[in-house]
Parts: sequence; C-alpha cells; structure tokens
Amino acid sequence: MTHLLPAVVCLSLGLLAVTRSDDPKPKGPPAADLLAAGLIKGKADGKAVFLAFGSPTCGWCKYLDKYHARPGVEKTLGKYLVFVKVDVVENPGGEEVYKKYTPVEGGGVPAWVILAADGTVLADSFEEIRGKGKRNVGFPYEPNELAHYEKAIRAALPKLTDDEVGGLIRELKDTRPRKKD
Repeated sequence: MTHLLPAVVCLSLGLLAVTRSDDPKPKGPPAADLLAAGLIKGKADGKAVFLAFGSPTCGWCKYLDKYHARPGVEKTLGKYLVFVKVDVVENPGGEEVYKKYTPVEGGGVPAWVILAADGTVLADSFEEIRGKGKRNVGFPYEPNELAHYEKAIRAALPKLTDDEVGGLIRELKDTRPRKKD
C-alpha cells in the first residue's frame, strides 16, 4: 500500500498539470493595447472610435462584423470612425475593458461604445428602458433597437447626413438574419 501512494500522488499531479496546460489561453493582442492604438489613430485622424466587443461563439457578433464590412457602411462610417474590436475571450484583458465601458452587468455581446479620441463615451449599445434600467441592443434588429442605433449614431457623429444615416439603417436591415414565417 505504501508503494502505491507515491504512484497515485505522481499520477494525480500529472493529471493536474495536463489539465492546467490544456486550459485555453487568450490569443491575440491585449485589449488595452488595441484600444490605445485606436484612440491614438482617432486623435491623429480627427475621428471617433467604434469599440466593439464580441466573442468567438457569438452569432450576433458575426452579423455586426458583416455589417461593418459592407462597402457602403465602410465608406460612410470610415469617414468618421476608427474601428476597434475586442474579443472578450481571445484578447487578454478583454473582459476588463468590456466591464469598464459597459454600464450593465451581464449585458452580453455584441456590445459597442463610440468614444471620442480622448476616451469619453459619446454613445453606446445600451438602450434606456423606462423604469427598468438599461438593456444591450447588441446588433440592432428589432424596431426599438434600430431606433436606438440611429439615435446613438446621430448623437456621436453629428456630421452624418440624413442620407448617410438612412443608408446605414438600410444596410443593417439587409445584414440581419431573416425572420422565419
């Protein structure tokens, strides 16, 4: 029995080491570095920063990415914004940056914040619900979410024209998943 104890201890420690080494490690640059670079670029270019939070398994995050990649959206928003994407899983410190800029505990992803080049929050994806606090609209899909996005984008980017805002809303509607009948 005493000969078996060292073997059990060694085996247990070996399994513990394997378990720890198999834990997923964040990949990619630190979130704070991504944000700092975006703010520097925003300041240099005279633009605001669109800080988007996502995660690898988030379907709605993929829709937000597709929306921002559309040529019409890139052309319009690219005049006013520098884009920074922070993956709360893959970018070290992503969760901490997320918590700093999102006003709701457990608001989920995607979430987004529009920042002035000095880091001041100009608008975000958190809609005020009368008497119930704030709720993350994430990828704007429902009519109230589209209205919040439009209000937020107009407040953060007052130089946007009505035609540009209309085009962005049309692009959102074209990007979103279709409701099943």
